[in-house]
Formats: sequence, structure tokens, C-alpha cells
Amino acid sequence: MKRRVLAQLIEHARRVRDDAATRAAGACGEADKAGQTLDLLASYRDEQLERSRAGATFDAALIGVREQFTRRLDAAIDEQSRQRDRLATLADERKAELLERQRRLLAFETLQQRREDARLATARRADQRQTDELAAQAISRRTSRSNHDS
Repeated sequence: MKRRVLAQLIEHARRVRDDAATRAAGACGEADKAGQTLDLLASYRDEQLERSRAGATFDAALIGVREQFTRRLDAAIDEQSRQRDRLATLADERKAELLERQRRLLAFETLQQRREDARLATARRADQRQTDELAAQAISRRTSRSNHDS
């Protein structure tokens, strides 16, 4: 794989990872909001139950209205609980997707780094061979001059 192609793959993997991070953050935020709404509804229901106990009115019509209201509130809490659970599951899926995208990007970056390391090692070896060759030539010239001078 050519260096340019690998760089393009890395750039694409970064964009995909960043998109996955955005989706994961959004899903976590939605799950948190659903949890907060659920907490608010449950808290409101608890307050209403506490008020109805404190008022302890025996008016049948009022008791019926309160019971109907409490049933509706319970139904809303149940629905909100399901919604929170769905969003929490989605958030977990998005986090898993983000981790997978990050792993893929890291694999490409690792490959790029290994190739760069190999390229540098090859260049160092070539430089060393050239230096060794120049040194050998210099020694050969000195030896040749010494033998020539004798």
C-alpha cells in the first residue's frame, strides 16, 4: 500500500471515528436527559402521593381524580423508563462503535509508523554503507600511498 493511500485511509478513519464520537456523545446526552426526565416524574409522583396522604381527604370524587392522575403518572413513568432503557442501550452501542472506529484508526496509524520506522532504518543502513565505503576507500588510498612512497 502506497504512503499516499495509507494517509488517505487514516484521514478517512479519523473522520469516521469523529462522526462516531459525535453520535456517541449525542446518544449519551439523550440517555442522560431521559434519565433526568424519569427522575423528575418519579419525584413528582412521590410528592403527589405524599400530599395526598397528608391531606387524607375522604371525598370520593377527589380520591378518584387523584387515583386516575396517579395511574397516568405511573404510565408516563413506565414509558419514560422504557425510553431511558432504549436510549441507554443505544448509547452503549454507539460507545462500542466508537471504540471499534478508534481501534481501526490506531491500526492504520500503527502501520504508518512501522513503515516510517522501516524507511528510516533502511535510510540509516544506506548511509552507514556509504560511510563504510568512503572509509574503506580512504584507507585504500592511504595504503596505496604508503606502499607507493616506500
